[in-house]
Amino acid sequence: PSGAGPGPHPGMSPYSPGVRRSAPSRLVFIDNAGRPQHPEEKLNFRLLQGIDSFPAAAVATLRSGRLQSLLLESLRVDRELWESQGGAKGLRPLLRTIDRRARILLRYIQERGLMVFEDLPC
Repeated sequence: PSGAGPGPHPGMSPYSPGVRRSAPSRLVFIDNAGRPQHPEEKLNFRLLQGIDSFPAAAVATLRSGRLQSLLLESLRVDRELWESQGGAKGLRPLLRTIDRRARILLRYIQERGLMVFEDLPC
């Protein structure tokens, strides 16, 4: 089972803590975070429990179909990262995974009827 407890369970990433609503001082470690090879049919949405609304601008970006190109554009700025990952060709498999997971998140939002709120003007 995904974990209760103060630390990660074997095989779970210590880099993706969530806070358990019933016991805020205890962390929940989500098995799929930071692991793009984790099967999408086994994604754990526990980290999203308690979130009932999302910013409209973020949802619009996910819906736009341009997430991969926007991420590529952003990652290109960091030349060291860009070159170490093999440029666009090396990054595309990860970006495709991120894009698929974004679509899964959109479906999650839609299926649960979660609210999308307008961002506050700066």
